[in-house]
Amino acid sequence: MILTRRRTLALFAAATAGRSLAQNDEGPALRAALERAYAPWLQAMRASDPAALAAATSRYRQMSLRNEIISQRQVWPAALFKILQAPDISRLTFLEATALGDTARAVYFGRVDFALDTPSLPENALVLRFLKENGAWKFDWIQYVNFGADEATRREVKAGARQFLESQEFQLTGRYPAVPKPCREPYQIAALKILATSCKVTVDVNQGTHTETVDNNAGGRIITGGLQKGYNNLRITPTVHPGAANPPQLQITILTRRDANAPAVKLWSWQPPEPSAQWKPQYDTSLFIKSRSTV
Repeated sequence: MILTRRRTLALFAAATAGRSLAQNDEGPALRAALERAYAPWLQAMRASDPAALAAATSRYRQMSLRNEIISQRQVWPAALFKILQAPDISRLTFLEATALGDTARAVYFGRVDFALDTPSLPENALVLRFLKENGAWKFDWIQYVNFGADEATRREVKAGARQFLESQEFQLTGRYPAVPKPCREPYQIAALKILATSCKVTVDVNQGTHTETVDNNAGGRIITGGLQKGYNNLRITPTVHPGAANPPQLQITILTRRDANAPAVKLWSWQPPEPSAQWKPQYDTSLFIKSRSTV
């Protein structure tokens, strides 16, 4: 990928049951149902079986992954089996299982092995997400929570603390998300990099082909469908947080690369031309791509 994700690594995974340490009121029955949803996905990944993978994976995640791979000019779904390893969570400690509407999560803790030949793995958390389709849970995605050098939090989680799950990024919406439309292959592989301090911004690329929202944070990901030859329209909608301790700052950068394995380079950068108190509610701009890596 062009950008490295912050603390949460969106990946697929599957596994067998872990050692139970704690579970909430929805524990045993929900845990069993969610872990039953792992088995066909794990088998499909190990066998590199596209048909079995499609049957075991939520429709939303299939299209999201398909668009991400196509946006890097790779072959779907063959590229998925090459770039993704299923972590072994059979030795992880099961923490809890929670469901809300058509969404659910199961949480584990331990040495998460993504088969990357890491000699010494620290203990971290793994949040597995699910979506309900036609009354049955389908495996969706994973959030890998790397506590880094925060040994105090690591000890607290191991002892039973769950405060990290209160963060917005781990919440269940209860709603099945809209399945994205399939994108076409990009002319220019590209990704957004956004820094939004004391403000919220939504960036729309090519009339909704890709939409990215960052709220008082740094973020970004591969642009769905990349950039096309000719004009590429961007609509930028910033909102200043009133009374924020730090002055609002906004910078949007587009990174590009020749192919999926080439290093990323900066293609374009933008920030509001006015002081933050005078920001417009919306900015419309465009990039004209004449040839690859040339604006």
